[in-house]
Amino acid sequence: MTFRSDAHDLSLADKNDLWYSGGGTFQPWTFGFNGRPSTARAYLYEISADYAATRHVALTLYYGYAHGRAVIDRIYPGDANGSLGYAEVNYKF
Repeated sequence: MTFRSDAHDLSLADKNDLWYSGGGTFQPWTFGFNGRPSTARAYLYEISADYAATRHVALTLYYGYAHGRAVIDRIYPGDANGSLGYAEVNYKF
């Protein structure tokens, strides 16, 4: 069993960078993405557990929580925070 936890301070790479969002290339007039000027920052906290049940089967549990800051709160005033969790089973053959 392997446990891991991480904390990240997320920010844009450059002050002139944009915060991109979108669903991909299905919109030909925008290439599926748009960008807005921002100094967005967030904190991301993650925890995961990996378990090798057998030589062929591995199990993973993951949970991540992002705490948005002021710029994200202005874009999403209802809730600037987000979370993601998943369970995964890998079978090697």
